[in-house]
Amino acid sequence: MKNISQIVLILIAMIMVSCGGGGGSSAPQIDKPEDNSPAPQGLLVALESADQLVETMRESFTQSSVANRTSTEIIEVTVDSAAPASNESFTTTYTLETSVDEHDYVKYDGNHLFIAPSRGMDCCFVFEDIAFPEVMLEEDLAEGSIEEGSEEEGAEASDMSLVPGPNEERSIRILATDPEAAKADQVGAILLEGDRTVEGLYINDNQLVSISSSGWWGSFGTSFADPSIWAGQTTALDIYDISDVTDPDRLLQLEFQGGFVNSRRQGDIVYLVARHTPDVVGYRYYPNELEAAENETLLDGLEPEDILPNMMINGAKSPLLSASDCRVTDRENSLAPETNGFPTMTMLIAIDLQSQSVANAVCYLEPTSGIYVSNNAIYLTQVDYAEAGMDSRTLVHSYELSTDLDYLGSGVVDGALALNGDKDFRINEHEGYLRMVTSQRTDNGEDRIEHQLSVLKLAADKLELELVSTLPNNEQPAAIGKPNEDLYGVRFFGDRLYLVTFERIDPLYVLDLSDPLEPLIAGELSVPGFSDFLHPVNDDLLLGLGQDEQGLVKLELYNVAVLTAPFSLGSTSLVEGANWSYSEARYNRHAFTYQVVDETTDRFSIPLSLGLYSDEGGYRDEQRLMLFEIDSKDRPADAAIVEVGQINAQRQQFWDSRQRAVFDGDAVFYIDGTVVWSALWSNPEDQNGPY
Repeated sequence: MKNISQIVLILIAMIMVSCGGGGGSSAPQIDKPEDNSPAPQGLLVALESADQLVETMRESFTQSSVANRTSTEIIEVTVDSAAPASNESFTTTYTLETSVDEHDYVKYDGNHLFIAPSRGMDCCFVFEDIAFPEVMLEEDLAEGSIEEGSEEEGAEASDMSLVPGPNEERSIRILATDPEAAKADQVGAILLEGDRTVEGLYINDNQLVSISSSGWWGSFGTSFADPSIWAGQTTALDIYDISDVTDPDRLLQLEFQGGFVNSRRQGDIVYLVARHTPDVVGYRYYPNELEAAENETLLDGLEPEDILPNMMINGAKSPLLSASDCRVTDRENSLAPETNGFPTMTMLIAIDLQSQSVANAVCYLEPTSGIYVSNNAIYLTQVDYAEAGMDSRTLVHSYELSTDLDYLGSGVVDGALALNGDKDFRINEHEGYLRMVTSQRTDNGEDRIEHQLSVLKLAADKLELELVSTLPNNEQPAAIGKPNEDLYGVRFFGDRLYLVTFERIDPLYVLDLSDPLEPLIAGELSVPGFSDFLHPVNDDLLLGLGQDEQGLVKLELYNVAVLTAPFSLGSTSLVEGANWSYSEARYNRHAFTYQVVDETTDRFSIPLSLGLYSDEGGYRDEQRLMLFEIDSKDRPADAAIVEVGQINAQRQQFWDSRQRAVFDGDAVFYIDGTVVWSALWSNPEDQNGPY
């Protein structure tokens, strides 16, 4: 475990960036000062001792308790909501950054499908102690609410009550695929122990990584800001040797105290983000005056071992962190918020898959609103609300994406940026610059929300992300969005930024970021409906997925060859005449599958849930995988979306609404829950399954 002293090591790397989904990336630039003087401190400084950790945690608990006594309401973040386009023979998980993998419940290696069971727990919510006798698991986890309006997380919460009973075995399915015939066959399984949520999987050569959690709610939202939610939670990571898929062998069983937030994989390293609130037995988070005094007595008895989380590696217990691995806000720093400290640790943990060990772990003791991971760094965002008025700002803390997990610096921008779901599309690192799109609530009835682009750059002489430009500004005062329009689809693509705002119509904005010091709105287009999810096809074409005026799922193709004059090449509403339709791909990029076929054609699929009614058949629900091609993409004036067909799933698991798709050659494998249907792209109506 790395020890971090109060004097931070000399900054040795400038952050270099890839574009969010489609642009290139470059190697980091090395900027070493000639003298040996220590680098100045950043906003976050390392703790000097275990005693300082205890005192910081005591103050944070007390501060949180006083706030809860003043008001029992928790502040809710209300900000509204490039992937690799595979040209291999088979598709993999659609991700935000080209070289950074993301966990998902379905993984494919070209030969085998690995499918984890529903994220819901068992029907009766029976939780078992996980070999930490001193840990008291929360008995009433259902109190952790999901952010209102979060469709993805809301779906997960609603699935929870319908999952299989405790007598039904839960396992990770392993299916061998036959792309030539578009068929699959189960050849193995990994039985899951206990009643844990499987958060997702990774494949790394002959290794399968499974991440599981004692929690079942979404990572962000209202519950994310509540320290009590994170007390007693645990996260596990298991590594299996899948050289023989019929008999996988577990290589590592890691479990640690802390609730799972998110993860990424780059090469042989899996990076976990988790949160841990020390479990102070008897502590009241919403105390009356008498209980507040009792709380103080409990806090006075805290020791470092009561605060720092432990881990179990293959059954052996050891500390996960030391006090010197943690950082707090330097209260004298000009960027520091008015209120410092938080009783919940946000932890970054690097797992080496080759050595099957914990390579490093660090933490910081401040509130966290979400994460973004570029090809070079991990960014933790922290929304800071002013004590008076509606003004907000977002602090962002940067850590190196390596097993060193070095702290690189912090910055601040106006407006709020919370990162649940696909909202990490609103932050992007590119060619040494960090770009962020934030929103600010106002008390202006004529325009209740304002959106801002901010551009930051890591300073060469201090641990700070310096603000170098914003938009709107004095020279470019035009607003992003019409009055009262919320922000929906956002996508950075190299030197461009596409944004969709919406209230009654859908304005698509094209921003020119070629000069990061002087960004500008280059073009604007208004069309009916709106897009939540944007995919850059190439420099000239942009695909939008969203909703039409009738509430049906809509696809639209935009010609953006001329930045100043974007126009629509046409839209299509999926399944006209449906009473309602919904696509998980609008809010979860992993449900969107895209493949580059050749210079003229791309393929993609959209999962669709439909409500249909007819006089003959009455009302019925249907699950479909809609298949499309983008034709003539090399001639952007003539490009078009062409519907190829669809695969219909006869729903086998009504408790599991997740949907994914994998392309392999001409075969399409449609995963509905944990059940697989398949067909050939050339003949999708002749489908096989369920497997």
